[in-house]
Amino acid sequence: MRDNDSGTPRTKWGRSQRFRLTPAGREAGRTYRQDIVASRVEAGRKSFDAARAGWAARLALDPTDGLYLGELLEAPRTIPEIAAALDGCGPQPSDVRAAIERLVQVRMMDLVPPPPTRPAPPRRW
Repeated sequence: MRDNDSGTPRTKWGRSQRFRLTPAGREAGRTYRQDIVASRVEAGRKSFDAARAGWAARLALDPTDGLYLGELLEAPRTIPEIAAALDGCGPQPSDVRAAIERLVQVRMMDLVPPPPTRPAPPRRW
């Protein structure tokens, strides 16, 4: 484990570690999408920001967490895959890692267990 800038321990995951949504995370991602779509009835950024803030307040999450949950609704992904998908949407790669750590802690996401290792082939002399 490494320490990040805030002094809290940082979880070390392999580059190929995949993350998936828990049932609570899946429901939160769905409600985020519904709230954002409903906010489009009104024009402007203000309604979008209000919808995100309301969603986050109900679930005690950060308003940007909906982006990360939305990326995992379809399939498990790695941190680099999530960062690439959100490139241009605002979050930096370091923000993605911090958000994933936070969402794993609050049990909105969990780790996909790696596939079992194949046994070594028998040695033939």
